[in-house]
Amino acid sequence: MIFVKLAIEKRIDPFYFALEKLMLEKLAEFNDDICFLWDVYPAVIIGKHQLLEKEVNLKALKEKEVNVFRRPSGGGAVFSDYGCLKYSFISKKSKDEMYQLFLDKIIDFLKPYLKVSYSGRNDLVYDGYKFSGNAYYQTKLGNVLHGTILFDTDMSILSTVLNPSEEKLKSKGIKSVRSRVINLKEFIGLSRAEFREAMEDYFAENNYYLTELDEKKIAQYLEEFNSEEYIYGKNPAYEVVRRKRYPFGEIEVQLLVKNNIIKDIKIYGDFFEKESLETYQKTIIKQNINTLNIKNTGTYIEGMSDNEMKELIRGR
Repeated sequence: MIFVKLAIEKRIDPFYFALEKLMLEKLAEFNDDICFLWDVYPAVIIGKHQLLEKEVNLKALKEKEVNVFRRPSGGGAVFSDYGCLKYSFISKKSKDEMYQLFLDKIIDFLKPYLKVSYSGRNDLVYDGYKFSGNAYYQTKLGNVLHGTILFDTDMSILSTVLNPSEEKLKSKGIKSVRSRVINLKEFIGLSRAEFREAMEDYFAENNYYLTELDEKKIAQYLEEFNSEEYIYGKNPAYEVVRRKRYPFGEIEVQLLVKNNIIKDIKIYGDFFEKESLETYQKTIIKQNINTLNIKNTGTYIEGMSDNEMKELIRGR
């Protein structure tokens, strides 16, 4: 495995999204899996298809001077700061292979300190408390699995700035954001610096150092991921809004309907996207809402059936 060795300093999350994009381009050249660690400033990171105002307490963000960014993967909103170790794994392996291989590596790394386990496919837990969440996205060049390890994160800020829907909290059987998560520092006798060093030593099989050309490309890609257009997107007023939580995530569809014809549709939520939703949304536009012909939903939204999407759009 190639390990991208970076100077240990705080960077904004879009830097690492840009680095992921660069490393995806290098997969064929390296002919090996790639990983790297993140060191970040406090920020809320929302999923690719989430509506910012529904997931984040914007007032608290401003008061706490916490940035907000949008990542290229699906899933829910997370808060991270310098006390949170983040990582990326980049590979041409399948999604299931990546989750199995790389999360097993995290579990194996933690064995000398703690016995941790899976919770579903995306989370890792210790004694029933979540300390790691993960998200995935795929491109034509390869696939990315990135995640978090809560080591010494400021939980008071986390519970203040995240603002998930009551429906989501109810569906997971929990009372608050803070009740779900835990810092590993409470159980591991290491400082943040010592923990990070141990993690880097574990993964650094074959080091790669960024070149001057790499740095220039990252700076270029960073502008895209740090732009207001990318982060905030366009949230026009739609005439019809439907929302429902499923076992695979919450889905919200915003529809512009005229004379029973769907003029526009936007799909949001904390689900995992398998293929570009833009293509899928185009297949629904111009259809009559009463005679919908929905196809291949599961190809685009993991776990969702054509009938579930049809019923959601119709409000049933």
